[in-house]
Amino acid sequence: MTAMTMTTLRAEAALDDDAAAAMVAAYREAAVALLGRLKAAHCSTAGMQRLTVTSPGAWLDPRDPACDRLWREVFGGFQPASVEVRAGEAPTIGLAVTLATASPPASEAAPVWHGLTPAEIDAAYSARAAVPEHLEIFERWRDAGQRVLASRDVQRELAYGEAPLQRFDFFPAPRPNAPLLVFLHGGYWQAMDKAEHAQLIEGHLDAGWAVALLNYRLCPEATIADQVDDVHLALRHLWHRAERYGFDRSRIQVCGHSAGGHLGACLASTDWPAMDPAMPGDPIHSALLVSGLYELEPMRHMSFGPLLGLPDAETARTLSPLHATPNPGLRLHLAVGERESEEFHWQSRGLAERWGDALDGIVVSSVPGTHHFSVMETLANGELLAASRALMATEPATPTDATD
Repeated sequence: MTAMTMTTLRAEAALDDDAAAAMVAAYREAAVALLGRLKAAHCSTAGMQRLTVTSPGAWLDPRDPACDRLWREVFGGFQPASVEVRAGEAPTIGLAVTLATASPPASEAAPVWHGLTPAEIDAAYSARAAVPEHLEIFERWRDAGQRVLASRDVQRELAYGEAPLQRFDFFPAPRPNAPLLVFLHGGYWQAMDKAEHAQLIEGHLDAGWAVALLNYRLCPEATIADQVDDVHLALRHLWHRAERYGFDRSRIQVCGHSAGGHLGACLASTDWPAMDPAMPGDPIHSALLVSGLYELEPMRHMSFGPLLGLPDAETARTLSPLHATPNPGLRLHLAVGERESEEFHWQSRGLAERWGDALDGIVVSSVPGTHHFSVMETLANGELLAASRALMATEPATPTDATD
């Protein structure tokens, strides 16, 4: 039997004032410090059992959406089993987490995927670990996204479903019948938000495109299968309302990053008439999928695998676009950052090989000098923006007609 021990780690951050924004910022600062404590103690975030949050007047509730978003930014989908909120007198935000830690197994784990053990799969696919400055990047993206949302013509938090995260931000085009970019954010299905990516689509806005930035429900409260349902619902909502939103439904391009790349590939391989008889078999003109995950079997063996709703190999295969059939006539560009792991590069090569029998002209590219996050910054003004516009320059043979 594996011996379990309980460990409590603490972190805090000073409050400059008692404004709500200052408390939330201090909460993130304390969470980042707590993550550092966990790493220094060689503790896994998967072992978190109890979180105690102390703030003046017990005002700060970690279950508030703004706090939950920042927690996921730091810890992904790992959540403590219980949360306690306490009042403190000091002008600080304090976090204390109790973890269950187990002694490492005596024997070496066996390879389970491409000759890799579960620990090696974690290393190959952990984009955050490969980019130590990822938290600074996320903070920069969040600030830049807010500036774009404040300065552009945008309709915020439009609903495509009933759940709170089934929402999208819509940037209308200056002229009718423009192409539409549907953007799906990453975050390993567990984290991130559409608002943190608004700065990445400014090049499309400047080129006269309409843009829809989508949110979807997150793991572990939802499963990947739920998220696929979400993006299906979102695309159907947009396609049926093209006239209302002022875009050309025959020129819809899907762009997704990381987990969003997976969801984009799911959209591009959906039997749309079976789901919605009013829709054609090819409602998506083109897809630009970046650092996507198209074979989910390795994800089952990662430390956060239990959070994703992949209980067995059959479920992983069913939700893997690598084993699906793409929509006819799809124009497809698969991009990966040059500095990403071989496994990330394999994911795009593997999809291109499998889908190549059904699609002509699939492009697979490695964006020079970029890692898992910096590659996306070239969507604003760089290689990915050029790739997106090149895909749209190839027009479909016949437009798709429908009534709103």
